[in-house]
Amino acid sequence: MKELKIKCDAPIGGIRLRVDTTLSNPSTALFGPSGSGKSSLLRIVAGLWIPAGTEVRLDGVDLTQLPPHKRRIALVAQETALFPHMSVAENIQFATGPRSGEGGFETALHLFDLQPLQNARIATLSGGERKRVAIARALASFPRVLLLDEVFTGMHRTQRNDLILRVREHCAQRGIGILSVTHEPTEALLLNDETLAMDDGKITAQGPTREVLSNDLSLLESTRD
Repeated sequence: MKELKIKCDAPIGGIRLRVDTTLSNPSTALFGPSGSGKSSLLRIVAGLWIPAGTEVRLDGVDLTQLPPHKRRIALVAQETALFPHMSVAENIQFATGPRSGEGGFETALHLFDLQPLQNARIATLSGGERKRVAIARALASFPRVLLLDEVFTGMHRTQRNDLILRVREHCAQRGIGILSVTHEPTEALLLNDETLAMDDGKITAQGPTREVLSNDLSLLESTRD
């Protein structure tokens, strides 16, 4: 991803989402309190919500009116939305479609150590395992941008950090942009080069993650001393 342009001005819930920004870093966090419009912005980028006046451009190409399946943008939500009647392997293979011969399935299995679980049904998996499958399925679709909506929330810190680093390295090697929603400053620092701080539907700060979240990170470090 070279450049992702997002522009919108639309009411959502009790706020008005007003965003006009261009992202050019490999990985960007949307950071802020619940209800600030972060997840709604992901839905706009994914094409799941297209309010009037919205504009989404990826590397100069206008995606605004394209349906989600034609955008090559993969969204992983906290609920994972896996197919419960399918096995792990079937869930991942569903995403590869006609590109199944390009190694997406095997790469995804290997990246997240899912080979021993590939025949398991989704209902038998732990929460952390389901998240690994959901991200693997998204990456197996060969997206240009990966959207993550609080996917790592609730995971054990060691498990979360390992998964974040795997995702970051894989996407960096393949030129896949990352836009992730989080309210955890340490998660944002591990995964994201850049952070957009949001509040009440607006961007309140944009820049390098350590600079934008300096107060939050300092407070976190002081509580651990």
